[in-house]
Amino acid sequence: MKEKISLAGDLGSGKSTVSDILIKRLDAEYYSTGKIVRAVAEKRGMTVVELNKYMETHPELDKEIDDGLVELSKVDRRLIIDSRMAWHFTEGTFKVYLSVDIETSALRIMGANRKGEHAASLEETVRDTKARRESEKKRYLEQYGVDIKDLTNYDLIVDTTVATPEEVSECIAESFETWLRDKSFSKAYISTERLNFPDEELNAELIASLAARLEAGEEIPFAEIVLHDGEFYVVSGAESAMAHTFSFAPFIPAKLVKGEPSGKFVKMRNSL
Repeated sequence: MKEKISLAGDLGSGKSTVSDILIKRLDAEYYSTGKIVRAVAEKRGMTVVELNKYMETHPELDKEIDDGLVELSKVDRRLIIDSRMAWHFTEGTFKVYLSVDIETSALRIMGANRKGEHAASLEETVRDTKARRESEKKRYLEQYGVDIKDLTNYDLIVDTTVATPEEVSECIAESFETWLRDKSFSKAYISTERLNFPDEELNAELIASLAARLEAGEEIPFAEIVLHDGEFYVVSGAESAMAHTFSFAPFIPAKLVKGEPSGKFVKMRNSL
């Protein structure tokens, strides 16, 4: 049975664009539940936001989609499955989540100009995007007992806020190859500007030493990060994260762990 990639992510995180690149690179086929949802909304004369609210009390619509995802487990073809719940229903997939900050998400949604998916202003679109996220989280938690925003469910998290679709696709493809060899693979790749660092003095000598090891092609320990209210916080190994920052790579590799940030933090993009 050929391995498959399940691709979930925030609204506006670039799933469709990245999927287009991956299906060519990996000689895979594409399956999207997003297109199905938009078609159902249009058929019922609703916006996607309105349909999501409607589906909170009409789970039979979700079941139609979910049954199709279960059946994909039996398909002996390499698939890129763009779906909120394929990681849960389709067996044995490489579970990928694309993350993007809320304002960038709203701007991309407005730029895509999909009917019924954005408001007239950025502020209103941010509000509607948050509402849609919360609606989906509530619906899936009530119906399946799973939190789609618990990113520790996934093998790979990639932050698409500032990275190009090509960089994101490259990261996924390389990580997929690693996962094929080692199914315990689990990592997050976050842009420097998206990270919140502890507001404290870091060990400059250790940062320099780790940066030198990176320049020499060596691996260094990963920082540990947590996701809280849509923001990533470095809770351990800040010096490692900072050393990667100096390498000017599009992403900082990290390990996502459960928990909440404590103490004061500063967003890296505010000090660049």
